[in-house]
Amino acid sequence: MRLPIVMLALVSCTFAEQKHWAYVSPVKSEVPVQAHPVDSLLAAAWAKAGLKPAPLAAPHQWLERAAFTLTGLPPSDEQLRRFEENPDDATWRALIDELLASPAYGERWARHWMDVARYADTRGYNFDQDNRYPFAYTYRDWLIKAFNEDLPYDRFVKLQIAADLMVDRPDHPDLAALGFLTVGIRNGPVETIDDRVDVVTRGFMSSTVACARCHDHKTDPITTKDYYSLYSILENTDEPEDKPVIGKPVDEGAFAAYQTEVARLEDIDRQARQAIVDHVRSKEALPNYLELAWRAKKDDWDRGKATAEGFNRGKLRANALMRWKDFLAERAWKEDGPPRLRQWVQEMDAAPDDAARKALCEALANEWISPGEGTELAGLAKDGGCPLSYDVNRISEFMNQEDGNQRRQRASAMSKVMAEHPGSPPRAMSLSDRKEWSQAVIFLRGNPANRGETFDRQWLSFLGGGKYEDGKSPRLSLAEKIADPANPLTARVIVNRLWAWHFGAPLVEPGDFGPQTPRPELLPLLDTLAVAFQEKGGSIKEMHRLLLTSNAFKLDSVGAKENDAKDQANTFFWKWNRRRLDFETMRDRVLANSGALDTRGTGGRSVNLDNAGSDPRRSLYAFVDRYDLPGTFVSFDLPHPDHHSPKRVETTVPQQALYFLNGPLVLRQAERLTQDADFKGLPDDRARVTYVYHKLFRRVPAEDEIRGALDWIASASPKDYAPRLGGYWEVRHGPDVGKPTEELSSFPIFADNVWKTGPDPATAPVRWLNAGAGGGHASARHAMVLRWVATGAGHVRMIGNIKRTQKGGDTLAWRIDGEGQILAEAKLGPESESRLEGAWIDVKPGDTMDFVLRAPDGDSCGGVAWNIHVEGRENEGSPVVEVGDFASQFPTSDKPASGIAPADPWSDLVQMLWASNEFHFID
Repeated sequence: MRLPIVMLALVSCTFAEQKHWAYVSPVKSEVPVQAHPVDSLLAAAWAKAGLKPAPLAAPHQWLERAAFTLTGLPPSDEQLRRFEENPDDATWRALIDELLASPAYGERWARHWMDVARYADTRGYNFDQDNRYPFAYTYRDWLIKAFNEDLPYDRFVKLQIAADLMVDRPDHPDLAALGFLTVGIRNGPVETIDDRVDVVTRGFMSSTVACARCHDHKTDPITTKDYYSLYSILENTDEPEDKPVIGKPVDEGAFAAYQTEVARLEDIDRQARQAIVDHVRSKEALPNYLELAWRAKKDDWDRGKATAEGFNRGKLRANALMRWKDFLAERAWKEDGPPRLRQWVQEMDAAPDDAARKALCEALANEWISPGEGTELAGLAKDGGCPLSYDVNRISEFMNQEDGNQRRQRASAMSKVMAEHPGSPPRAMSLSDRKEWSQAVIFLRGNPANRGETFDRQWLSFLGGGKYEDGKSPRLSLAEKIADPANPLTARVIVNRLWAWHFGAPLVEPGDFGPQTPRPELLPLLDTLAVAFQEKGGSIKEMHRLLLTSNAFKLDSVGAKENDAKDQANTFFWKWNRRRLDFETMRDRVLANSGALDTRGTGGRSVNLDNAGSDPRRSLYAFVDRYDLPGTFVSFDLPHPDHHSPKRVETTVPQQALYFLNGPLVLRQAERLTQDADFKGLPDDRARVTYVYHKLFRRVPAEDEIRGALDWIASASPKDYAPRLGGYWEVRHGPDVGKPTEELSSFPIFADNVWKTGPDPATAPVRWLNAGAGGGHASARHAMVLRWVATGAGHVRMIGNIKRTQKGGDTLAWRIDGEGQILAEAKLGPESESRLEGAWIDVKPGDTMDFVLRAPDGDSCGGVAWNIHVEGRENEGSPVVEVGDFASQFPTSDKPASGIAPADPWSDLVQMLWASNEFHFID
């Protein structure tokens, strides 16, 4: 035990003698007047370390690097041509400006900051209601706009901490910046606030203040008072349930429909709360509440006892019962209490039996339910502590577990509408200061149940400390302190991040600027850049220009061999760090190569990248579920959004290679590229190889590369590219003619995971007709059709089960159609179920097989549950396997399904080239 104590003492003494480098204001180094500061300071470091810089790379590589780091997309053919024709300084600077002016720039750099801000579209481990943040995307969109408009960094910082205290109207778009605080994980109030302390201090100052939650920091001069000062500031905030609207949808008709739906859901919620109000005030329940409140006072019940006794007495709500107990105890048992209540208590005490007490409670309840104007009981009913005064706005305090579950279901329905309805307007995930601030207090050993001394909120002691200014929100003061040019950390931290995102490695460890991080070898460069950043008004675009116009950015990725013995890790940046594509740029470049990527406009709701319909969207628009992070994200090292991420890790795992062999997106895009009219219109295979290389690598292939590709294409066997047996599903309906028909229509509406013909099935054009993944409802004179479409050849049949889900009602009928004939059929009476088993048929691509549900006797047939599969084999000798599952393949779009298998060996060639190092690395 003595050694750690001695070491800590030495650390403390050292810190006292010499202040840590990161806590001293940066100082700008002197460089020659005409010299570039980056190159001049690196040259000095190289000379001292005995390093020889690599030569300059080819100019087209500079542009590839700049496009990668600034936009994440390949440069255009026109930009490459222009730079190859005029590779001079003027053209280089003009191209940098073009890339900075591109909307894609803001998208690329917003994604970088989303790592810092632990962005996600969900709360985390919450299962009892809709887990989504419907408006997290507005924070992401605010970041895109902030970077594209080059928002000064001090304002960028302050808005993300205190935008509500800086804007001049309640619908200001900058309120979305508060998503920095609010998009984090929710694990209860204490953990939520701790998360916010961590993201603020590590995100802006690379300081691990959260380590002082339970005790003074072990190695950094950070105290528990520092931590709980910040904790107290963020604790004294509230998030509005009705978040501020900061814009309007483009489609006014959709907006009107959204408002109608929201009003309907709000009315349902209001009616549910009003029902509880009516219950508490009802002549049936009120006598029971009064009687049990009297018993609870006499026998000193706790909430558990109140819950049990209340449930036995007509499911009374325990919270309301305890409120009655406290209210009556404060008045009826007091000598100066209201006479009518004192009389009631005396009579209850003297009553001979339960029947008498019940009569006394009924009498008081009747008087209290309809008291005369100005009477004693009328006045008591208006008292804020009386349960009779609770209206729909307060009644949630009385809700029991069942009420809470139902309300969460209603809240989930509202959240779903806000998240998915095309007319839902954007809202800011804002917060605001509480009107009454609680004092700052230390939780001893981090335990909120064990509170220590209270104290005045203060700025971080290791940065000068001091009580926050009176008369100003401490949260705004905190934001100003962080953004203050006198703060030695803030400029250094962001400049270090910018350097790392451009050069592939930071100048200093980005996650911790504390005393455990030694003085960086290139501190003069870091400090000079930090001062230059401040002198330019915190312009991030100016810092981009400064870094990209340096020779350091243009160095070759291969340098002198003798340097490896001195600096193999390239910590002095004597050569370019070969950069591997991150997940977002990898996916975006695949889409750009195939022509699927749509770069028109920015922003919008998050999308599921697994859906083919999301292919035109850039990867930063991915829906990020922090509880169920997609496997592709994990495989390609997207940081987990539970916590702030200072940098990305890079791994090489088999799943990455398998993604390029079998990934649906890669398969779709390979087929798209090789089915393009430009590709198909080329005169010969040699021209096609050249076309593919130019699309993917922006170069002409070498002769041996052309020959190898042509030999491989020629060796491919056509039978290897015949489509495998499989299929997809469509949901259709049409007139019930009692036999197979082709007169089928699509359902016009898909909502609430159900296909239907109108918003409300009861009043829809085809009443009650609807179909979901696990069941549906038939309609008289109409046939519901679940159609399986074959994408390959083979021998198949349809099997499964169908079950009535309601008692009584009209008879249903089902059948299985294929090859224009009925393969199986049966009737389904009330409260019955049936096994589905159709005859085997041969299919080829495009052939169909239908499950048909009918209501021949009328609409009063109730719903059904189904479990429908297709099994098959490609030939007589093949084993029977499942080739279709309606539940797992349930179609949520009416657009024609897209096959994912490569159509020919050319698609395979594209896949192989996409899997190559040349595609995945920027040299």
